[in-house]
Amino acid sequence: MKKTTLTILGGGTAGWLSAAILAKGLPKDRFHICLVENPDMPSVGVGEATIPPFTSLLKYLEIEESCFLKRLNGTFKYGIQFEDWSEIGSRYMHAFGKIGTPLKTPQDPHHCELPFTQAWLKSANTLKLNEVASYIPSAVAAQAGKFHPPVFPPKDADPQHFYPLSLLFYAYQFDATQLVDLLKDYAIDHSIDHIEGMVCRVNNKRDGNISSLSLGDGRKIFGDYFIDCSGFQSRLNKMHYRCQFDDWSNELPCDSAIAVQTKRDTPAPAFTKSIAMGSGWRWQIPLRNRTGNGYVYASQFISDEEALAELKKTLTGHIFLTQPKILRFKTGCLKMPWFRNSIAIGLASGFMEPLESTSIHLIHKYALELKDALLLGQEMPLEAQRFNHRFYQEATSIKDFLLAHYHVTNRTDTPFWQHCKNMPITQTLKTYLAEFARTGYITLPNDSLFPFQSWFQVLIGQGYLRDYSAFEDKQFDAKQVEPFFNNVKLAIQSEVARLALHQSYLE
Repeated sequence: MKKTTLTILGGGTAGWLSAAILAKGLPKDRFHICLVENPDMPSVGVGEATIPPFTSLLKYLEIEESCFLKRLNGTFKYGIQFEDWSEIGSRYMHAFGKIGTPLKTPQDPHHCELPFTQAWLKSANTLKLNEVASYIPSAVAAQAGKFHPPVFPPKDADPQHFYPLSLLFYAYQFDATQLVDLLKDYAIDHSIDHIEGMVCRVNNKRDGNISSLSLGDGRKIFGDYFIDCSGFQSRLNKMHYRCQFDDWSNELPCDSAIAVQTKRDTPAPAFTKSIAMGSGWRWQIPLRNRTGNGYVYASQFISDEEALAELKKTLTGHIFLTQPKILRFKTGCLKMPWFRNSIAIGLASGFMEPLESTSIHLIHKYALELKDALLLGQEMPLEAQRFNHRFYQEATSIKDFLLAHYHVTNRTDTPFWQHCKNMPITQTLKTYLAEFARTGYITLPNDSLFPFQSWFQVLIGQGYLRDYSAFEDKQFDAKQVEPFFNNVKLAIQSEVARLALHQSYLE
């Protein structure tokens, strides 16, 4: 039986992660996979923080977590701490996992459970509640410098008996260059053909599908499907096929970044930092012996030289391990990342800036989606439609979440923040914000990457609602349930106190 050939164009995180996933999941007697990489093409080299779904990738690839983190100089991540976003001096954490635990309302004769977020909103004014991190196990552990993976209850056990340790969801922070090297070794060990060369021409069949890639040395690389992992260039889908790109520059104004690494000689925290700046925001990603730093900014409000000076000022006293590197990008995505027999993955499919660490997740997820379509799909045109629909729905959902960070702010101290506060927003985000102000809830699409509890943390943390009187309920006695909030907070604090330090767990 003739094998189906998959030709991946481009290395980097997208190319080698796709190669590893496809090599692991597709039978070798039915599929042949090769990766074409230009050795002179520099890797973007950022994307060093992840979100919890990435932990399932290690299980899928059967890579031991401790070995993975040791090789990649990695640390654990419980969430992202946002500083100065609502106003200068403000701070909150968007942590992984659930907020609190449901309240059994004593006023209700049937003792129905009230979601913690609703109980919090009903009680906020009376009890002077102003933050939610104290009720999130992973946030408390992160701030205390502790770490432990979740302790899942046995089957049929009462989950309450394992609260809060069952909710310590986490992700990783690691060296992106080392990740590429690890995935490359893995893919080649799993029979991926690695071809080095520069593509000088893309050749079509009569039906319009791609037949082969012509390299500069005269070789032709054939394939049945071509996976475009060529980065921002998007050599196949954007350049060759001219697929429609949904440009979000008017909604997400940042278009540039400066990245630099500094030496670390203090214990690494188990969280990433996002710190608002005059014309954007900067990241701090702590690895075992260094910190990844960067400034994401809008070039219409600040020059490269000014941005570099602003970033360097924040790093005064730190030892630079690399020279600052300037990156350009355009936020947006392809409406049809699977077009004919070419499937764009990673930066070739779009870019949503690294504010919530989604880039590697989207590569991981849609490489798996492609694997399942090739392995289980019956009609490829229908599989392509499903793939495109899921990708575009998820990408636009992430866009709304990112946009909320910029728009929901009280900062007007610079032209950038004045622009963000007053810029037009999507109709979807308008609907979400109005629903939240009215009901304290947001109705999100099924399978949204960021659930309501993530939105709740960001909107409360950024001060979207300065007053919670609209949620007060005459049938709800906040003073009567005050012990409930104290008990949740104390339960989390007492369990977290028993955990090992993050640094000790790494060692």
